[in-house]
Amino acid sequence: MTQLLSLTDVTIGHGSRVVVRGLSLGVEAGEVFGLLGPNGCGKSTTLSAIVGLLPFHGEIRIAGRTMASGSRVFRRLVGIVPQDLALYEELTVTQNLDFFARLYGLSRVERRRRLGEVLDFVQLADRATSVARTLSGGMQRRLNLACALLHEPRVLLLDEPTVGLDVPARDAIFASLRRLAGEGRALVFTTHHLQEAAGLCDRLGVMDDGRLVAAGSLDELCAALPAMSAESARRWRLHGPHHSASREPGVRLERVFLGLTRSGQAKGAGDT
Repeated sequence: MTQLLSLTDVTIGHGSRVVVRGLSLGVEAGEVFGLLGPNGCGKSTTLSAIVGLLPFHGEIRIAGRTMASGSRVFRRLVGIVPQDLALYEELTVTQNLDFFARLYGLSRVERRRRLGEVLDFVQLADRATSVARTLSGGMQRRLNLACALLHEPRVLLLDEPTVGLDVPARDAIFASLRRLAGEGRALVFTTHHLQEAAGLCDRLGVMDDGRLVAAGSLDELCAALPAMSAESARRWRLHGPHHSASREPGVRLERVFLGLTRSGQAKGAGDT
């Protein structure tokens, strides 16, 4: 497989405070990589650095290019779907898309082609003339995704894209993300919903206190946790990462997550 995104010893600070410490990871073409961790652990900060919004030390490469090799070209290779909706509520769906397409530097011909393609992809073609604020929450999330896809990025970053969505709207987003991975893009998905991550992602990384404390498949994360019983690990292996709903009660990613992070250690320290 081709590695489309790689971070090597990336450190990011806010003023005198170090937020991300020596982060190294890679994401391959066709892979959905889930980035998990407590609030403030550095997930969103990492995504911001990848798209050039924050300075960092270390190296970030996308499709073999580094940010220093030409930021404009580099940024055309990556798209981001922020947690907060990046839309103009008083503009129509088409007007929002056209605005962002112009920011990406698409020509008139390219804009016409891509607007039609992304509208079909997120199933909003029938709402093209609707004002954004009149859309449901799920439709707004799909429009947010469409805006990030206009320039056909090789790597797509998604910062908790299902916040506030009901199950059908979430499943529609997930179906779109699986299609994008199937087209050979690399996706990085941050979330606090651990069972969502288990159901969508091919590999998972757990961050805590600015560091990547574990990364790998569900099996590998289970192996990284000594307290995970052999029987629990065996049950995890019975089901692939896209069938989390069928796992036996009590055998949950939460156990692995809490076992690997300080939040779980603090909880255990206070148990009696």
